[in-house]
Amino acid sequence: MDRLSELPESILLHILSFLNMRDVVRTAILSKRWSHLWTIVQQVDFDLKDFFPYQNFVDFVNRTLLCRGNCKITRLRIGLFLNASSRKDYVGWIMYATKNNVEELFLDFDSDCCEWLPPPCVYSNSSLKTLRLLSCRLVPAMQIRWNLLTKLTLRFSVLWDDIIRKIMVGAPKLEVFELDTCWGYNDLTFDSPSLRVLIVCDDESGVYEHGPVMRISAPNVQFLRLSGSLYRKCVLMNMPSVVQATLDFHPYTHSDKQKEDLKWKQDNLMELVGCLQHVDSLTLGSWCIEVLALREKRRMRCQISTYECVTLSAYMTEDDLLGTVNLLKGSPALQTLIIDMQSVLYDWRRRAMEYSCNSNVEDYLASQAKHIRCLRHLKTVKLTKFVEQHSVFPFVEFILKNGSVLEDLVIIARRGSEENSPESLLNIAQRLLSMPRASSRAVITLLN
Repeated sequence: MDRLSELPESILLHILSFLNMRDVVRTAILSKRWSHLWTIVQQVDFDLKDFFPYQNFVDFVNRTLLCRGNCKITRLRIGLFLNASSRKDYVGWIMYATKNNVEELFLDFDSDCCEWLPPPCVYSNSSLKTLRLLSCRLVPAMQIRWNLLTKLTLRFSVLWDDIIRKIMVGAPKLEVFELDTCWGYNDLTFDSPSLRVLIVCDDESGVYEHGPVMRISAPNVQFLRLSGSLYRKCVLMNMPSVVQATLDFHPYTHSDKQKEDLKWKQDNLMELVGCLQHVDSLTLGSWCIEVLALREKRRMRCQISTYECVTLSAYMTEDDLLGTVNLLKGSPALQTLIIDMQSVLYDWRRRAMEYSCNSNVEDYLASQAKHIRCLRHLKTVKLTKFVEQHSVFPFVEFILKNGSVLEDLVIIARRGSEENSPESLLNIAQRLLSMPRASSRAVITLLN
């Protein structure tokens, strides 16, 4: 017997839990020890992409579930394409899982033209702890009873405001709620005392009508992430508990109308930033940095915040440097700055900028030092996915020269980048070590 087969059954089942069900079943031929394990594995993953034609997938799932009998399923994932599926196929599979007290249910039903209606056993279930639904339409008339559910993810689905209210009542232990490109709602009221994490990606639909404003109220949420195209105004109300927030919008600018809408979208972004000025940690996407750069060029007043940690997803061009400085000037309590350098500069980003760059980066930074009060508190600066660019070294040198209490400057080079050859990294290290430091405790770390 091989050493793998000598392992305890619990470990073998754990290993099988990382495989899709087709590969799990194939392990039955390895040896007598493996012949029955596929029938009792509790993490089950069926995916249509492994089968052709579709009927082969249906037959495989039916045979597998029949052989399993009443064996408990803790986790079930079904991935299929709705356009090729029949409702009678997947409803039976879902009912089988709920009857066997499934705890984690992932129904990844892909579609390009339709939604599916979950069966009643999905709305009322006392064993579910994690639920993910794709391309579904939730029926308002159904009562929701998810007594143990702690995490809910809805993607490319349709739901209305009253369904949100029913979820808040019917899922008293819900901690994480994710809405990813869903439609039908306008007023999102998350008043559950247990809800801690809220993720909303709001994007426009060419089929479903929507109101001009999306309102979000979540008094107990501590971690908030908002993204999407910002196609309608977003208003935050009653969000006092948020300690960590992410804003990562990417408005469309393909048509003239979309370009005209950029002004109110930029204003809306700053309203959202203002609503979150009390959070401890803020993460901003590349378009958000772009908006801050425009404000810096126009010499607009910075919004003062109490951020202790800021993460920026930026290209670190000279324009991004302006946006970074604008944010630093409004964050006097900042202790940690993380810049996640992006690698692709999209054409739309070029078109969105209005003014030429300041060519003398060093002089500009020096002129702003007295306005950046966080330099007296900043302890950690980290640059990830680092690639050498014109404006990066002046910024790094500025931080080292003016960060009076700086303790750590960490630079993590982008893997696989042609610019980060061993010779280039050596030159970067030598250049970093030659820079003057205001803090005697500052340690520079360069990682590849």
